[in-house]
Amino acid sequence: MRSRTTKVLHPVAGAPMLSHVLAVVRAAGARPVVVLSKESETAREILPPDVPVAIQEPPRGTGDAVRVALGAVPDRAGACWIVYGDTVLVRPETLHRLEALRVERGAVLALLTGMAGTTTSYGRIVRGTDGDVERIVEVRLASARERAIQESNFGAYATDLGWLRTAVAALQPNATGEVFLTDLVALARREGRTVAALCIEDPMEGHGINTRSELAMAEAVVRERIREGHMASGVTLRDPGSISIDAQVEIAEDVVIERGTVLEGATRIGRGSRIGPYAVLRDTAVGAGCRIEGSVLEGATLEDEVSVGPYCHLRPGAYLERGVELGNFGEVKASRLGAGTKMHHFSYVGDAKVGARVNIGAGTITLNYDGARKSPTEIGDDAFIGSDTLLRAPVRVGKGAATGAGAVVTKDVPDGMIAIGMPARAIKKYVRPKK
Repeated sequence: MRSRTTKVLHPVAGAPMLSHVLAVVRAAGARPVVVLSKESETAREILPPDVPVAIQEPPRGTGDAVRVALGAVPDRAGACWIVYGDTVLVRPETLHRLEALRVERGAVLALLTGMAGTTTSYGRIVRGTDGDVERIVEVRLASARERAIQESNFGAYATDLGWLRTAVAALQPNATGEVFLTDLVALARREGRTVAALCIEDPMEGHGINTRSELAMAEAVVRERIREGHMASGVTLRDPGSISIDAQVEIAEDVVIERGTVLEGATRIGRGSRIGPYAVLRDTAVGAGCRIEGSVLEGATLEDEVSVGPYCHLRPGAYLERGVELGNFGEVKASRLGAGTKMHHFSYVGDAKVGARVNIGAGTITLNYDGARKSPTEIGDDAFIGSDTLLRAPVRVGKGAATGAGAVVTKDVPDGMIAIGMPARAIKKYVRPKK
């Protein structure tokens, strides 16, 4: 990978490779045991606390990795799968088919294979006259005839757990000191055992990731699967190929996602909302019936029937209650806007608590940072903030109060009063005009 990052921590559709493989194993109904080397031990940080970890030190090949893993598995009968940590495209149902084939054939070992062509670096499958796997030949050790074999060995196995314990202990290192898991095939055949192979229809499913190019190909496949899954669950994607959805994203039925939209991290979208075109949502919770157009939302929370955009930026800690309307070029950071509040254009609200049914005029800015510390602004219910108002925090505008256009508010405005000027002064009671 030519990277300082451990390979299995490289992200695919917003989640590390290893997280994808763990999800597949859990979905198949197995308890995962992860083998890490000292170099890859940073991957432990993403593992759930209930996943046992075995350290392979020094790393001496895949066969030795399985030996180390067995040390973390209770000594009992049963079956197990062995899956490489970079095989992110394998499906739970494929693992079940692999195990079913092993049981059906009375085999001690079943391999996942595919017609991957003659240019890959995967080991070639050599079958005997009975059609079963006779041996796996590593490409660098293969003859020209063997390299021309189309069927290749992929990164998943099903095996009898009792036999595996004995067989792994019998594996011998090669000239480089490595212990190959693929040598299990020859060992089983010498014992007169059956080795079966499941040749899958889609070779991509068994591919591992060893280069940035393969990482990009896996990303494309995973994202396509994610889109298909959401559409099957009742989500409309207007232009699927232009929409990017991370693995953790949750979308309810009857949501419409417009072209060019990017949904990342732990984003959740409620029923009937419409997102995009060209919106970016990152770790954001969106309620039902919302409309978000051409805006960036990061770590924000929106209740139902909220309207945002175009060209808004909601930063972490932004909380918009039911029915809030944000128009073009509005920015909100670490602030809560009350139900029905409107901020239609060219305004910034930061470190503020805004009440319900407040009107925030164009050009309003909460001056929350004085160069050393951030201070809060509070605006009461039913207040009216005039265009180009500057609110120098800490400051409070009371319930039903108002500011005149261009006001620079440096002192609290009492409930029901209007403040005008630079600096602003509360001069009289404010009577809000009737529409």
